[in-house]
Amino acid sequence: MDASIGDSAWFQQRFGDAGPAVAKALIRAGHEAHNRSSDTKAASGLTTDEAYGATFWQVLAIDLVEQLSSAQGIRALKPKGARHPLPIVNGTTIHAVKCASRSGSRHDQLKIRWSQFRDDSMSQVARVTGDVLPLAEWLDEEEDEGIAAPASADESVVLAAFVASASGGLERIYIGDGYIDRNDDVYWVHYEEIPVRLGAGELTSTVSVVAERFDSAPGSVDIDMGLVRRPEEEEGAE
Repeated sequence: MDASIGDSAWFQQRFGDAGPAVAKALIRAGHEAHNRSSDTKAASGLTTDEAYGATFWQVLAIDLVEQLSSAQGIRALKPKGARHPLPIVNGTTIHAVKCASRSGSRHDQLKIRWSQFRDDSMSQVARVTGDVLPLAEWLDEEEDEGIAAPASADESVVLAAFVASASGGLERIYIGDGYIDRNDDVYWVHYEEIPVRLGAGELTSTVSVVAERFDSAPGSVDIDMGLVRRPEEEEGAE
């Protein structure tokens, strides 16, 4: 893995020296979520992706906290309305979510289901208007060091968006200062793309193996496969 990944000015301002550890944890958690979700879909016998989507976001949330357990300045908090604890690294909360199945793969095509919980949790992110371009489109690399840090580290929340599918695997990981509007569109004030591959020996997740039965899929993650979901719960079938 490139030593510079997770070591940009933005990563440094949001996570301090733990930036590279955060980037690696996101990659590992993404692969773990895909592998277990693929197992669940195969074991369910369904041809559609409901089982994959309903599993992915939950494994992602749980495994990301686990992957970050040894990172400097890590703690976890379960806000009101959240199904699982969110990791907080050096004061910055990471809100990791799977993009909807109808989402594109480019940063400006992402779709994530809107919820009041997500809107509230990202309320401190400056909203992009029609007259303001996303930061990444008008800042040169030389100006990158001028990215403003949050006014209060305790209120900093970043969005990590995962593009993945049962057929395509883990395709893209974006992280940055962003929010979701009521049309499920993702807007970035600043974003960075993390490669989905790690170096040899760095990726702890294994290749997906089809389980013999639905309830014999590997792992002990508590997955909610119920059909009734609250509005603030994640993609599910998407």
